[in-house]
Amino acid sequence: MIIEDGVGRDDELHHEVITMNTNDTTSTNSTNSATQTFETRNGPITITGYGASSEVGRSAFIIEDSKRKILVEGGLKIMPGDELTLAPDGLKQRIHELNAAVLSHAHVDHSGYLPALYENGYFGKLYMTTPTLDIVQVLWADHLKIEGSRHWSPAGMERAIDNTVTMKYHTKKEIVEGVTIEFFNAGHILGSGMILIDWDGFLILFTGDINDNQTPLFEGFEIPDVEVDVLISESTNGCRHVTPREEVNTDFIQEIKNTLDKGHKVIIPCFALGRSQELLTVLTKHIKDYPIYVDGMIRTMNALTEKYLNPNWIDEPLLNRMREEGIFSPFRYENVIEISPENFDRTHDFRRYLGQLDEPVIILTTSGMMEPSPLHSHLRFSARKPETLIAVVGYQAEGTKGRAILEGQRKITLSVDWNREEEVEIKARVMRFHYSGHTSADGIKDLIDAVKPKQIYFIHGGVEEQDDLRQKLSNGIVPVSLEIGKTEILAQ
Repeated sequence: MIIEDGVGRDDELHHEVITMNTNDTTSTNSTNSATQTFETRNGPITITGYGASSEVGRSAFIIEDSKRKILVEGGLKIMPGDELTLAPDGLKQRIHELNAAVLSHAHVDHSGYLPALYENGYFGKLYMTTPTLDIVQVLWADHLKIEGSRHWSPAGMERAIDNTVTMKYHTKKEIVEGVTIEFFNAGHILGSGMILIDWDGFLILFTGDINDNQTPLFEGFEIPDVEVDVLISESTNGCRHVTPREEVNTDFIQEIKNTLDKGHKVIIPCFALGRSQELLTVLTKHIKDYPIYVDGMIRTMNALTEKYLNPNWIDEPLLNRMREEGIFSPFRYENVIEISPENFDRTHDFRRYLGQLDEPVIILTTSGMMEPSPLHSHLRFSARKPETLIAVVGYQAEGTKGRAILEGQRKITLSVDWNREEEVEIKARVMRFHYSGHTSADGIKDLIDAVKPKQIYFIHGGVEEQDDLRQKLSNGIVPVSLEIGKTEILAQ
């Protein structure tokens, strides 16, 4: 059964409600203003974090009043090494109370727990953009292969898919009585959206993950043309300098060309979703004379992205390039070769052959953090050669092989030949290129200046990053850091 709009349980809250000290502007949880007075229909509007609150990962928040309870995101925390993922802390006990659930984008740290809703008493709808549904189906199925039914089963996944309502950008939909949502392009990955929540006229802007950098697919996040009451903003980068994409791309291509022109290989460990499509778009624009091999789940995500190469989801610069070149995809050039069963009878044997081949090629492959994946077969041979370039293009979490290599460890245990372990000495050059999928502090400031929130809350960032941002951005309004299990009153 589906819970009708506006119907919800009026149970006692299973978490602490706190009142902020309005005079203390130095504490991590200084209030940004007195709680707003707003003529609410059903008592105070509150928000509680169950993850991504003074941390990155397992994003999950309940926004509610006495009659309506909405979950915004439900992710898993990806842990280092062989550690298993963590579910949102305390959310499971409240799933049966929910009236609606909304997802900003497909990454597992935002979406990975959502199928569990349908195995723990939730009967409502799940709202996301159209591309996001396509992507989460791939990521959820992959998660089942990795961890099995720890958090949810295939049946829960199917029910989540069946109960999903997809939306385009700039369309409004009432998800419970008196509450509407609207998605705006977040510039992060395909289908990612900032969520504008209209709660009886009280406006809440939830950023999800946003990127203010211009990439080949997006021209930075879109700013809604509206003033809001509350801004709930990611804070991943804190005040760290985010190098403009054009500068990073220039260094990236120059180093790759230099390596190839000398007759050597380039290996690019990359996340399957987002970064791979961005970099392949850059590579096919500048590298025409050398083979570019694409391996792992990147192939699946490329094909999925091709469905949405239109103005509804992708910004004009890439579409203009496609029109000018007369191509239907930036991933399909004569020198781009997928390592797939369709192209090679035995992909494992071809990887071995490619590793032993002494010719200049590019290999773009999963996994982005250099964990067991097709990458290990490529590293097994090519990483032993000092002339090979390993281009690190993404974040390397503590405890991963990627972090170990980046920090100088050179003897690494690889998983090869169907999970047989082999220690390999990494003699290749390792270079880091500072790509980021998250906004700079200036991007958050621009958003604040545009939407003029009366209250600001930080999510999806570490304590140090949020403290730095608070110092930089506080100007009459002191942003508050959400903490797991503590409830903030947005309006009363």
